[in-house]
Amino acid sequence: MTLPPGKTTVILGPADSGKTTLARILVGAVPRFTGGLLSGFARLGDRTLTESPPYELFQTIGCISQSSDEQIITTRCDTEIAFALESLGVSAVEIRKKVTECLRLMGLEGFEERNPSTLSGGEKKRLMAACLAAVGPCAWVLDECLLELDAGWRKRVLDFLQEQGRLVLALDARVTPALKGKGAQFVVLGGGTALSRTQDPDDPQFVARAIEEGILPESNQPWPPRERPAPHARFLKARGIHFQFPDSSGFSLAVDSLELEKGSVCSLLGDNGCGKSTLGKILCGLLVPTAGALSLWTGADYRRAAAEDLNGCVGYLFQNPDSQIFLPTVFDELAFGLRRQGLGGAELGRRVEEACGMFSLPDPSAPPALMSYGARRRLQAAVCYLLDRDLLVLDEVDTGLSYRELSTLLAALCSTGAGVFLITHDRPLARSVSDRILLMERGRIIRDLAPRELDALMGAENGP
Repeated sequence: MTLPPGKTTVILGPADSGKTTLARILVGAVPRFTGGLLSGFARLGDRTLTESPPYELFQTIGCISQSSDEQIITTRCDTEIAFALESLGVSAVEIRKKVTECLRLMGLEGFEERNPSTLSGGEKKRLMAACLAAVGPCAWVLDECLLELDAGWRKRVLDFLQEQGRLVLALDARVTPALKGKGAQFVVLGGGTALSRTQDPDDPQFVARAIEEGILPESNQPWPPRERPAPHARFLKARGIHFQFPDSSGFSLAVDSLELEKGSVCSLLGDNGCGKSTLGKILCGLLVPTAGALSLWTGADYRRAAAEDLNGCVGYLFQNPDSQIFLPTVFDELAFGLRRQGLGGAELGRRVEEACGMFSLPDPSAPPALMSYGARRRLQAAVCYLLDRDLLVLDEVDTGLSYRELSTLLAALCSTGAGVFLITHDRPLARSVSDRILLMERGRIIRDLAPRELDALMGAENGP
């Protein structure tokens, strides 16, 4: 495979197809830090990447990882950007200039002293982009990071790279609309092999291969409509919710009114950093609002719910599956919640086996730490499925999953009759699977729409 200089190449493949392995080979991390046998070579200009350690490559080729948390190493945004520059011996005056310039470039002005751990998933991706922009490698590897950016920032980051004449290798499980029209070449990866490539993603042969690998839907409809159980039942009500992080004077959450039902899918759309994840964590009791109340329906009326009540009936799937996966094997992860419910013996084994089949998980003895990001995402969902919660908050679980994988995952979670609160940047997904759609802006819910009403707001990729 040859990647043309100054151009974009998009490699598409489901989980376990080899995308992240390829990314880590190119930046010198595999097999140096993982073991394994590597044959062949990868060359960028006159440098052989496969023979160079990472510290010799980072001015030549840089990677934004699927999981920002595995890349972030400091406790301030400005020092995160400065770290690589200090390693290169850049002067303090030049470092300050570059830090200011790159924070502004990625819309992070005023974030200098913010701890990166307090940023949203999309903001972390922009911080990683700022770090690369400061160093200025000629090649950028984007490993499943575009779908965590809102539509506007996807376009702005890709436009910046195109203007700078960077070679871009974007690895993803689904086609990001912002990549079309960039003169990109598209490659389908399956089983570690490049199966098809084209500069026209609508080419019939390419489309057929992409459908076969689950990267494109099997019909013109972007997502299959789900079966909607009826009737919906009242479940959770939020009134006058306010929240502000202690170290953030610029952001506050204020939700005047929100009601959610069992058996219903409600999607939440909004730009990076607008408060979507904060609201999701409040709904499940992980964060306690500074004002307002959450109430649960008792069958006759609502009663005020404490954090412990919400913990017991609302499941939350973090943006980063590694925030929830902590046990040595797939079996241990799946059995943990079941054992706390009193299950054991043959019934526990049957339920674990059922979940492995439904969510296409590997052998129960497999260690999650060695599974792909998408497989860990499916494991995370399987754990939540077995807990059998009344409401599931899915925080951008669509990242890292192909159309087929995500469709299967959503169908399984919805089959329990639970309510689903879906936080996403994928507007076609929200329109197809939701009963209602909320739009959030700067910590406020500004619209409550029927899915058909979203069509008027879809427009271009950088639209509302």
